[in-house]
Order: sequence, then C-alpha cells, then structure tokens
Amino acid sequence: MDDDKRQKHALHRFGVIAEAANERLSAAERGAAVRRAAGLSHLHPDGTERRYSRGTIDRFIRAYRAGGLDALLPERRSDTGAVRSHPELAEEAAALRLELPSRSADQIASILFHRHGIRVAPRTVRGQLARRGLTRQALDAEPKVFGRFEAARPNER
Repeated sequence: MDDDKRQKHALHRFGVIAEAANERLSAAERGAAVRRAAGLSHLHPDGTERRYSRGTIDRFIRAYRAGGLDALLPERRSDTGAVRSHPELAEEAAALRLELPSRSADQIASILFHRHGIRVAPRTVRGQLARRGLTRQALDAEPKVFGRFEAARPNER
C-alpha cells in the first residue's frame, strides 16, 4: 500500500472516531458517541460502505491518543508480494509458464495440485507470474526470430 493510500485510510479512521475522540467528553458521552459511530455505515476510501464494531472504534481511539494521526496509519506488511508458503511452487509455476506461454493460470494451478497435492488459487498463480513479468501477453509480445536456413553443403536439406 503506497503512502497516499495509507494517509487516506488514516484520515478515514480519524473521521470515524472524530466525535468520540474529543477530550472534553465524559466517559458516558464517549460511550454514546462510540455506539452511534458503530451504528453507522462509513464511506471507505476504496468507495465501499463499512461498519466498524465498538471494539474497533475503541482501538482507533486508543491508537489516536497514543500516537496521533500517525498511529492510525495502516501497518505495512513485511511480506507483501512474497510467497508465504511453498515458495518452490512459485518457481515451478514460472517454469511451467515459460515451457508453454499459452498455458493459463488455471491450468498451472491444476498441474501443481496434481503433482504436489497442494491447492494454489489461480489468482495467486496469476499474481506471482505477473510480478515476474511472465504474463501471456508479455511472453507473446516478444519478437520471434526467424532465421534463414543455410545448408553446410549443396543439395543438403
């Protein structure tokens, strides 16, 4: 997630807790504000409607009080884009695509399941291949070399 999206998420979270995070509210007023916020649907930065539980809103408030707006930023994942289990299957999927570029992610996932008994979602295969630049479009776009046949001696074919 890039920094702009993270900032939008933090501002969205603050918008959810803004009323309840007011320091002037008593505990009873704060509880009522949290219940009101939990009962509403909030427009998320990705365009969907979200509802948050009271526990989540309380967690947002605690984070905001401890670290301000920076504490509301979503955490970055250390394993983004990495294969978390069975990385050898990603290597085999890449080899299968290079072997036959027209092979679909569904076919590759099926081959991996039949060879190893481990289900890998076709979407995961597609994503891993795309990260390596092994999409069917990219492989088909590579120029094909057509060389001229030259015989070593006359009348040789």
